[in-house]
Amino acid sequence: MLLVPLADKVFEPLLAADGPLAGSIGKLVGIGPGRGIGLLFVVMGALHIFITVAGYLYPRLRLVEDELADVITNEATCAEELAIATGK
Repeated sequence: MLLVPLADKVFEPLLAADGPLAGSIGKLVGIGPGRGIGLLFVVMGALHIFITVAGYLYPRLRLVEDELADVITNEATCAEELAIATGK
């Protein structure tokens, strides 16, 4: 929804033949029609990698399985645990 106007109004003019990024990033992704969405994909991919690395470096998120209690899925085991907990 937001990406289409962003690509058309921001990224396409940046990579037009006489655009501000034609001489730098334009050498990497090219210049002309359709190159703005390519740059948008590159930016979104880099953002995705950054968020993934940041999540990995946050120990509380990385080790969430160690912090959370295990879930008991077997009904018989649930009944046994309840009997042990209530002392019956």
